[in-house]
Amino acid sequence: MKLYEWMVKPTRQTEWIEKRGILLWLAFYVGGLGGGVYLVSVYFHSLLGIFISWLIVVVLKGGFHILYLGRPLRFWRMFFRPQSSWISRGLIFVVAFIGLVFIQLLLAYFKPGTGFETVVMVLAVIMAVGMSIYTGFVMNYVNGIQLWISSLLPFLFLLCGILGGFGIMLGIAHITEGINIVAVETGSMVLMIVMAGLIVIYLTSSRYIGPSGKESVMALVKGSIAPVFWIGVVLCGIIIPFFVSLSSLLGGEPSISIQIFAILCEITGGLTLRYSILKGGYYSPLIPVSIS
Repeated sequence: MKLYEWMVKPTRQTEWIEKRGILLWLAFYVGGLGGGVYLVSVYFHSLLGIFISWLIVVVLKGGFHILYLGRPLRFWRMFFRPQSSWISRGLIFVVAFIGLVFIQLLLAYFKPGTGFETVVMVLAVIMAVGMSIYTGFVMNYVNGIQLWISSLLPFLFLLCGILGGFGIMLGIAHITEGINIVAVETGSMVLMIVMAGLIVIYLTSSRYIGPSGKESVMALVKGSIAPVFWIGVVLCGIIIPFFVSLSSLLGGEPSISIQIFAILCEITGGLTLRYSILKGGYYSPLIPVSIS
């Protein structure tokens, strides 16, 4: 690209997905996954799932964010702008989630069934939802990238995290008792159908926001990112897990290896969805040029 072309043509962003930006992509995804695993675990009363969600957030999300920060010892400054910054709000959601879930785990072990445990759980649920959606709002604030300004983005990320949570819960259901596998698989299938519809609506609406929105959508479905989108998001993230769950519900119980493969596919689908949206973000030109 010539030096001046960014002023008159849509230009792909690279800061959030290339080089150190890869750490940001991974942190965004595992935060949503941790929140989703927690929400599903609370629904199915799985203490193991709650502990796994806590580990995902503490070790993976915390680790990726610390590695991404150029000066990690100054990260505390981000706490003090919640009135205007979704990054600050997101950090509060993450830290509050870590603390609340830690307290919940202690209470569940030493004093289960108390009213205080219920209050802590409700607050942790709120933090888990906030942690899952805040990255969508962070991206909404980048007005120059039309693919990211859709109001559907936070809900798409929340649904993606919950879907990953159902995948993790399916694995937990095979190693612990008391979890209804049929309910897990049914919920997963319903969410995959909703997810597919939401992705279609999201891409369709983004296409008509403006020229760079159309450029982004074309890159996702027909351009350089299309193999990642169709294989990672559509095939691995939706089609394969859907038919594995469907075959199980119809009576042909898949082998453990196939179910593990389906779980990995769901996680791959979530990762590649975030990757595709980050990689496909095009900045709008400063001086739009109409080509007849």
